[in-house]
Amino acid sequence: MSDQPPPERPKTKAFDLLASVAAFAREHCIALNDPSLVERFVADATPKLEEALADPTLIHGSRTERLFEATVLSLGHFRLLKTEDVGRVHAADTCRAPDFRVVLDDGEQWLVEVKNVRSKEPFKQKTQMTAAYLASLQTYADMVGAPLKLAIFWSLWNIWTVISPDRFRRPNGGLRVTMKDAVIANESGRLGEVIIMTKAPLRLVLGASTDMPRSLSAEGLANFIIGSAKLYSGDVELTDPRDRKLAEVLLLYGEWSIEGPLAVTDGGEFAGVEFVANPEESSDQGWEGIGWASRIFSRYYAAQTIDGDQVIQLHGEAAPEWFAPLSDWDFKNSKLPLLLGRVQAPG
Repeated sequence: MSDQPPPERPKTKAFDLLASVAAFAREHCIALNDPSLVERFVADATPKLEEALADPTLIHGSRTERLFEATVLSLGHFRLLKTEDVGRVHAADTCRAPDFRVVLDDGEQWLVEVKNVRSKEPFKQKTQMTAAYLASLQTYADMVGAPLKLAIFWSLWNIWTVISPDRFRRPNGGLRVTMKDAVIANESGRLGEVIIMTKAPLRLVLGASTDMPRSLSAEGLANFIIGSAKLYSGDVELTDPRDRKLAEVLLLYGEWSIEGPLAVTDGGEFAGVEFVANPEESSDQGWEGIGWASRIFSRYYAAQTIDGDQVIQLHGEAAPEWFAPLSDWDFKNSKLPLLLGRVQAPG
């Protein structure tokens, strides 16, 4: 083992923070080299920050923007993704920059405004946008020559839809859309959205180490050291790394119910435990839907950023390795049965 200290991480210069301080200094006629600047900036910022942290609409909306970014990265069907509504904009007409610019696989560019929707009634999810707000977004889109899209996260259902606003414009220039209509018009397939289907059950078996004490009490309490972790589709063990990774993701964050831990015995001896995932209701076709890719990822993101009904982080990790393999999946040789439903909006 080397005695050398680990290399230092390169320091990131605080460009955004400096810009905020500079704007504050200019507004209050304070020189940047004034010794009181930092203290006065912090004093001014503290109540504003406290107010922002206490604003659930702002917090949930900001988290949803970051969730959209991470979802696009994880679906993996894009050339470029950048935040559009940052920095100064000088325009001849009043306009509002949408949240993101996406360059798709085929080179087409989208400007995307992200919206978080959570209606109290599960089956009456809808949202609307004022004519002035929509017009300001459209003016910006027209100026840069890229189509405007609305990415709506129906958070009660964990569903993303990406729609073109034109088909939902009201006579007064505003917008109104229900979740049902947005799902029908959903264009998120262009970003790599798929509906994933496989065969039940999926199983995770944690085997007890054979060279360590292991037991199962009369009350069902297992005492053992994990010696192996095996994933199965039905009774078929998954050994290919791609099969195992996707099966793990589907089992942990898919829509099937998980039963377990269940005791596993071998020759009458306790051998470990297993977790078994099955759909709530089975079809007679053999293939069962386990979730949209974006819904599966949003559960993973929620585990990083939500505690109960409280947002504890805005930023979570993306998972670009999860769904990229689906583009060239080896359906013939994979031991994990897989069907993919492409999400396509009507022409």
